[in-house]
Amino acid sequence: MNWNEFLPIPPIDSAQKYVVFQPHSDDAVWFAGGFLLKLAKAGKDVTLVTMTDGCLGSTDVSMTRERLVAIRRDEDQRAGKAMGVAKHLYLPFHDGELPHCGETTAAMVRIIRQEKPDAVLAPDPWLTYEAHQDHLNCGWSAAESMVYCNLPLYLPELPPHDVRFIAFYITGRPNQFVDITAEHEAQLAALSLFHSQFTPETLEMATQYLNLKASELGEARGMRLAEAYKVLTPLHLHTSVDSENI
Repeated sequence: MNWNEFLPIPPIDSAQKYVVFQPHSDDAVWFAGGFLLKLAKAGKDVTLVTMTDGCLGSTDVSMTRERLVAIRRDEDQRAGKAMGVAKHLYLPFHDGELPHCGETTAAMVRIIRQEKPDAVLAPDPWLTYEAHQDHLNCGWSAAESMVYCNLPLYLPELPPHDVRFIAFYITGRPNQFVDITAEHEAQLAALSLFHSQFTPETLEMATQYLNLKASELGEARGMRLAEAYKVLTPLHLHTSVDSENI
């Protein structure tokens, strides 16, 4: 018996209910949007959780934080509808101030126990050279949530819940790939709804990046366009010396 037979990794599309954690309002659309559209087409249940208010994400010198928060919430709502998201939740953390684990992990565990997903998505906190702490802390806390969400003595006011697996997006060590050829144009259309995030020039750059990356990932695996994910079970996230290479 090899390691994968001993602790098998479920296929990323094998769950029925997903909770998707994103640090900022555009992250899931940008980096996991093809898969989310595919899940909606398949009738899967997707809850999207935006961790921060997006109050810093503008290069417009005339913008205020208060205006930007309201604009981002509206854009996020419209993009979520375009992606077929069944439910959209918001946490009250400020952009650039998402705590490392602790309070963030507790908030995630509460959502997991309330929503009872089979699977969770989050950014990969082991991404080399990632400098944005919101992304890292969102990923670390989501990973830590896999350890605590089924322990009855952690937040005992809510009953524990087992999650089958977590899928990390924006990952440099993927182990599963999703064919998004049929969903790519709709993903780009949803991304373009974030008018406050992009100028025409930066939206074109984002579009080109997605086209090139999806083509690169797909070509190597017999697909036209693909997204990459690192899928692990909770057992792979504690005292596992092999998870890096799975």
